[in-house]
Amino acid sequence: MKIKCSFSSHKNIHDHHHLYIPKQMMNRYPFQRSMTLKCGNSLLTVTCKEASTDSLQIMLDTSDSLFSSIPNLENIWIFIDSRNAIIHMGPVVALLINQFSLNELHSHSLKEYFTECQSWFQRKGGLFYLLPLSTFVGDLPEGIAYLDQEWQSTTLPAPHVIYNRCHSRKVERTPSYKKALTRSEDRQIHVFNSGFLSKNDVYNALKDNPSLAHHLPQTMHGIDSLEKMLSLNNDVFVKGINGSKGRYIMRIQKRDKGFIMYQNSFSSQSPLTFPTYSALYKQIRSWCRPSSYIIQETIPFLTVKGQPLDFRFLCHLNGTESWEIVSSVARVASQDQFVANVDQGGSIERPLSILHTVFPHKKSVEILTAMKELCTTSAMLLSETVDGHYAELGIDVGIDESGKPWLIEVNSKPSKRTYLENDRTRPSVKALYEYSFTKWMNKED
Repeated sequence: MKIKCSFSSHKNIHDHHHLYIPKQMMNRYPFQRSMTLKCGNSLLTVTCKEASTDSLQIMLDTSDSLFSSIPNLENIWIFIDSRNAIIHMGPVVALLINQFSLNELHSHSLKEYFTECQSWFQRKGGLFYLLPLSTFVGDLPEGIAYLDQEWQSTTLPAPHVIYNRCHSRKVERTPSYKKALTRSEDRQIHVFNSGFLSKNDVYNALKDNPSLAHHLPQTMHGIDSLEKMLSLNNDVFVKGINGSKGRYIMRIQKRDKGFIMYQNSFSSQSPLTFPTYSALYKQIRSWCRPSSYIIQETIPFLTVKGQPLDFRFLCHLNGTESWEIVSSVARVASQDQFVANVDQGGSIERPLSILHTVFPHKKSVEILTAMKELCTTSAMLLSETVDGHYAELGIDVGIDESGKPWLIEVNSKPSKRTYLENDRTRPSVKALYEYSFTKWMNKED
């Protein structure tokens, strides 16, 4: 039996733990005198007492430092397990982030996303907070919560769900991080998007699937494959397997006399020309570790006014554990870029609006549907194949002149900038809440 109400907590010095419950709630729901209050993964034995108030607010008067520090919540779900005398509060969700000082928060690239998550969770019923990496690794009962109209460090209960937004592959390879993941699993804390997906991981997971293989560009691993790829294709992309935000990408074209290279991360000069393959290879080797790159054939993607075009689809697991598209945008590259990435200056448009400029309406709808099916199928296969738990993926797709979709890239830490700002709350925030709520309810049931 679950109800939504508000919650407040107060610290006392009398060493008791009283949970004051409005009379109308006390009479209607199966509260018992002695119960266990569970918030996140933290427990407290409380004595339930009737409060003479008409408001739907429960108030905790406790000497426990952790429970007394829980923020006042306008809306929180209460699930009453009368058989085991447990009052569950939730969902409690934490966003795992890289270390930063509170003074830096006002300029953080995800500040608006943080605020939207906090606001939406309060509106729908839940507790959302930020979990710095040091707290996660150090196993500390701390976090950054929104208190008195600002983000503040405080003592907080361990969450039900952790969304990993740590942007350091190096950190994710450390023993302390892996130990923290294992510790969370042992405590039945659900951590999703537990690690980065390299381009190599994605290609190897998808390449043998009959329904997906013909939507993947021909791909080879390692810089030493470049010469062979250039013998098969006069135009190739060289991509860092761990690159993101459109960085560490080179496009190399074979000409009658030499080679031309476009790049955006290694030199301020672009394009660069090379008279021989050996000169080209020498330059690339000076920049790159051979095994850290893949080589892909260049698909002649559709362009908009001569500028590269691709599509970003945000896929999320829903309450029934099925993958669905929660948002989609078309991205057009800026004038001086050869990749259509927002972090490289690209612009955002509505997918159907862009498709209508090239194809008839019916064909545009068919292409968009095919792209969405490609994304949900890819997300489902990846989540079933690769190690770790994944619930949100940003998938980039391009289309050729015939309208055939091609899978470009899959991101396990997708940008929060690629959405159309016509919604007051972005779709990824709503999807995070729905997924977390379902995980919490399934666990407590």
